Amino acid sequence: MGVELFLVDEGNEFQQLLRDEAVAAARRAGLDLATHFTGDDFSAQLAQLRECVARRPQAILVLSVRDRGLGRVVAKAARQGTHWVFLNRSEDDVDELRRQHPAVALTTVCPDETETGRIQGRLFRLLLPAGTRALYVQGSRRSLAARDRTAGVQEALAGTGLDLALIEAGWSAAEGRDAVRDWLRVAGRTVMRLGLVGAQSDLIATGARDALHAVAAELGHPEWTSVPLVGCDGTPGLGQRLVREGQLRATVVLPRWTGLAIETIARTLGSRQLPPPLVSVKGTAFPPEDQLRG
Repeated sequence: MGVELFLVDEGNEFQQLLRDEAVAAARRAGLDLATHFTGDDFSAQLAQLRECVARRPQAILVLSVRDRGLGRVVAKAARQGTHWVFLNRSEDDVDELRRQHPAVALTTVCPDETETGRIQGRLFRLLLPAGTRALYVQGSRRSLAARDRTAGVQEALAGTGLDLALIEAGWSAAEGRDAVRDWLRVAGRTVMRLGLVGAQSDLIATGARDALHAVAAELGHPEWTSVPLVGCDGTPGLGQRLVREGQLRATVVLPRWTGLAIETIARTLGSRQLPPPLVSVKGTAFPPEDQLRG
């Protein structure tokens, strides 16, 4: 019995913070919480989730490696009465499961990633010099979070006439570096004034910074070394630190929502009142937008 939490990368500061938030919330609620880091291999995560379902816990909370593919294991959990919380938005259709199992919580508690993108877009509007171009480095377009962030950025920039180029990297610094380097080597040979680089994570932004410095020397564009960078995640040890050090101009601090997810399940276990299908929370700009505006 108890509650089991599944995260992905034990070495990632942000996911460490998610674990800590969950542990603190479980302690306050008097819940027995077990935490697991599965790694980023979906098959391995799925195998661990199947083993967990067989233990028949009261609830399972999952940051899924993929946005689709957990439908069958969720269905098995629901049949035995185990509550399920997605910690990132899923493309699996669980509406029918909710109808079949009206006493079981099947909910998503996650950041509002479209709003995350809107915040980044507003930061671009504040920081992009007139007459220059912005580059936006996405994570994986297979990721629903990445697509939502891109949609939010585009919404925030609609009607502004700002020139935004989109490229896909992955979620690591090395992938960000390689994607930006390759783009600069092509686009940088044309007449282009690069005014800003935005990235869907602070790690990607650090890779973009390295690429800017390397290709600036290679192609004779020293001005690229001072292009402002905007990141996302905003952990104290990385994103916020890089802003304070001047290596990033701004970032988006994502909310740490696992505490809210634990509180949501605690209420369900205590009152049998089911949560709504989706509970979303918003991030904030760092530094605040009004400081950049001033």
